This record gives sequence, structure tokens and C-alpha cells, in this order.
Amino acid sequence: MQYSNTYESVVRTQVVSGQDQKPLNLGLTDVEGAKAVARRLFDTYDRDRNGQIDNVEVVPMIVDVYKSFNRIFSPARGDIDSFYKVLDRNQDGKITYQDLEDLCIRYLTNQTPTNLRATEAPRQSGIQQTSQTVTSQYRRTQF
Repeated sequence: MQYSNTYESVVRTQVVSGQDQKPLNLGLTDVEGAKAVARRLFDTYDRDRNGQIDNVEVVPMIVDVYKSFNRIFSPARGDIDSFYKVLDRNQDGKITYQDLEDLCIRYLTNQTPTNLRATEAPRQSGIQQTSQTVTSQYRRTQF
């Protein structure tokens, strides 16, 4: 599997929904777009499909990030460990899809995933929120 130009393909590719196979026009700064970016990244770099990205699989990710800025970089052990710690959001020693999703949501939407999940819970249970409640929650999550 080729890793080059992965960053560009993630940014430029439209996401296809699993049910109707129609392209979805998702932005990178909304939650669903951030989740799509996380899924694409995870599927690209989890080569052995074991549900986590290990130290060996994170190396092409680092190289591709630098390559997207027209830089050639060969990461040392310390670089790999540092990058791994950044991606391992819950610090359990594994980079999972959830780690990448949390990272993408945080940095692409400027929302913390825990605050986002708290505001999604009432909607998932069928309780309607008024726009005033949603607005006040939005204001509390902004820093």
C-alpha cells in the first residue's frame, strides 16, 4: 500500500456513505467530516488491520506528514515515541480509531470530544433540545 500523498487524498476526497454509496459533501471543520478524516487516516495506516496503529505503522504517517510540507524526514526513535504519545489520546499505549477520531474532532472542529458526546446524548435518546440550550452549551465549550 502506498502512503505518499495520503494527506492530500484525505483532504481532497469526498466521503462515501456506507448505505447508499452517494458522495457526502462534508467539510473538514464539522464533526462528521472530522470523523471521516479519522477513518481514512486509520484505514490507511493500520496495515495489519488489527485495530491499532503500532510503532512500525506510525513511521509512514510521520514521513507523509513531512512529505506534505515538501520535507524529507527520517524519524529517529525519539521522534516516533513523541509522535505516538501525541496520537495516543487516552494514554493507554495504543493508537486506536477512537484516538484518531478524538484528535481530529479536537483540532478540526475546535471541540473537545467529551463535551461533544455530552451534548449528543440527549439527541440520541430522543429528547429534543431547544436552540437556547444548545446555544448555551456551545458558549460553555468555547475557550
